[in-house]
Amino acid sequence: MRKKRVTIKDIAKTLGVSHTTVSRALSRHKAHMVSEATRRRVEQVAEEFSYRPNLLAKGFATGRTGTLGLLAGESCHEQAGTQIESFLRAADERNFRLLVGMSAEWGSSSPASDHAAQMASYQAAQKASDHAAQMEQLISSGIDGLLVQTMGDEGESGRILAAVDDRVPVVTFHFPALGFPGVVLDYATGFHRATEHLIALGHRRIGFLGENWEGPGHDAARGRGYFKAMTEHGLNPVCLPVGRQQTESGYRLSREVRGRFSALLCCSDYTAIGVYRGLGESGIRVPDDVAIVGSGDSDVSAFVTPALTTQSTPTRGIARAAMELMVKILEGREVACQIVLASNLIVRESCGSGAVDPTRMPW
Repeated sequence: MRKKRVTIKDIAKTLGVSHTTVSRALSRHKAHMVSEATRRRVEQVAEEFSYRPNLLAKGFATGRTGTLGLLAGESCHEQAGTQIESFLRAADERNFRLLVGMSAEWGSSSPASDHAAQMASYQAAQKASDHAAQMEQLISSGIDGLLVQTMGDEGESGRILAAVDDRVPVVTFHFPALGFPGVVLDYATGFHRATEHLIALGHRRIGFLGENWEGPGHDAARGRGYFKAMTEHGLNPVCLPVGRQQTESGYRLSREVRGRFSALLCCSDYTAIGVYRGLGESGIRVPDDVAIVGSGDSDVSAFVTPALTTQSTPTRGIARAAMELMVKILEGREVACQIVLASNLIVRESCGSGAVDPTRMPW
């Protein structure tokens, strides 16, 4: 038989105190309203009874559960885990619990044929349906607000609006969503800065491994930053499309760059690592023959040889800024519509500038 859920009233009855006293003793914000001895007795009995708060019941009584929902995307990427951890820390600093929902990655966003385009359209519909279902599930859990990682695709704002239906406040992050406050990661500025760095080192034949800047996908923002820097200097931009399996794509594309480029700007560190392997097998040296810049500042980027120059995503800054927006909304204060953050360029050995970041080296 299912075990009966212990309530605050059960604890109060055992101790012979009011349920208000128990509620205050177990609250982070109201524990000071009861004596230290009472608080310890309440905590001891709560532990003995394996008491867990009923968030929905708390929400009905107070209008707040102290819980936020986080809908994260691209669960297969290392950076997603780092971003979620940053949100967990930011929520804890604000005394919020966090319920996390994660969506699957539905294939590549760069179809190369009619069949691939149809498949991409189907996958986009599946992903949209998955997002809507997870938003509904989080809202039904009694959250006070919803944090949504946006993908930047067409119609996303409308889908969020339809799924949420003004039941809870929403703060988005990564890409702007019309009508919602959020934190925007400016990929274009970061890749513009990285391209400028390579140009300043004397490179003129710089290839971009990623999504074409004319594409509709959200990853095209990276390409636009590269394209802008190249055209500003009168240089010829060239895009080599990268598939969903980024490391494998980097390895494959390394066969196409020999003699064509003196530097490569990669959409991710894992693409760059694939390029490393392919170039090494062809006898091409990094950075002596070809300079490489990645993106993401993954855990392995400082430990490959040579250490990879990369762009660091401000995951903590994103989480704290989004949490600050949410808290202000819950407190009834006005918020800025969008906060824009950009990545930082971490210069190591692979771009050939001779700079090494000693804080990120193996020793």
